[in-house]
Amino acid sequence: MITKFIIKRRTQNQAWNVKSLVTNVKYSNDMNYAAGELTFDLIEVNDGFAIHNGDIVMFEWDSHKIFKGYVFKYDFKQGATYSITAYDGLRYFKSNDSMVFPTNNLGQRFNTICGYLELPHKVISMPQHKLKAELADNKSYFSMLQSGIDSTRRAGDGHYFLRDNYGMIELRKYPHYQLKMIIGDKSLVTDYTLSRSIDQAANVVKLVKSSTTKGKKKVTTVKTTKKGKKKQTTKTVTTKGPKKMSATTAEGSTIDSWGKLIYVKQVTSKANTAQLKQQANNLLKQKNKQTNTLKLTAIGNVYLMAGNSVTVKINDLRQVGIGTKRYSIAKATHNFGDAYTVDLEMKV
Repeated sequence: MITKFIIKRRTQNQAWNVKSLVTNVKYSNDMNYAAGELTFDLIEVNDGFAIHNGDIVMFEWDSHKIFKGYVFKYDFKQGATYSITAYDGLRYFKSNDSMVFPTNNLGQRFNTICGYLELPHKVISMPQHKLKAELADNKSYFSMLQSGIDSTRRAGDGHYFLRDNYGMIELRKYPHYQLKMIIGDKSLVTDYTLSRSIDQAANVVKLVKSSTTKGKKKVTTVKTTKKGKKKQTTKTVTTKGPKKMSATTAEGSTIDSWGKLIYVKQVTSKANTAQLKQQANNLLKQKNKQTNTLKLTAIGNVYLMAGNSVTVKINDLRQVGIGTKRYSIAKATHNFGDAYTVDLEMKV
């Protein structure tokens, strides 16, 4: 049950306890560089009360701190009811900016951004991998940190993600909590869908490089002076000829099974043939695979949050090659109410 639901003015001491007035409370958080979102409906019964954008919202369920954030949108409907959307502090990471980062690690860049945004923050696990100095020009704060998160992961220093923990922005290493519970067709899970797709896959990668041929030619210029004499000058200039195109191709083993799925990328680097071949093979490894998505609907549990992991055991999934296994939760949407449920997207 709802044990706390407070709406408070951001710049004043006014606050309202509305836990008996809210319905359709839904909270979602995910690891895909998005803010936590809380949506709810509210009955307006006090003439002195009105929702303002920017108001602080604090929500607890069974005394567990679920959400602290800010109103970003509301609809006022006939019957004096509000439909409200609030986001946690990660919403401010959507803003674009230009920043220069020295050679440092992901945790230090995270601290720099949070400090500039004046958000309470904490590094739960400090990365060790050093990132190269970087100019981030007109990028969102999410994008700035994403490049560092990707580089840190590729270096083998773990996979990090961002989470607003009831008003405290945290840099976490996942899985943050390895939950001991098992969920499945005999425990909590009420519905599931496994999707496998090659819609975004590619098994032929082409890196296309263009170059312009250069040559030289002599140009003679004749000028007439004021006295009527002709003056001739000759100079050699560099000319540009037609463009030449070259392609480096890597092909995968799934062509017979899937047909040719081609991905083309223009490159402008001065890489040699061997380096381009390696780049093509690296891209092929990333793209020559199907996308697997496992979605579950389960009886609600406040610990089933994005960034945690849980063991999933569904007997029917053994028929498609998925046995009992621990999965990280990529996204969780909690539907609070008398029938509290949670929709999960697992990282398969």
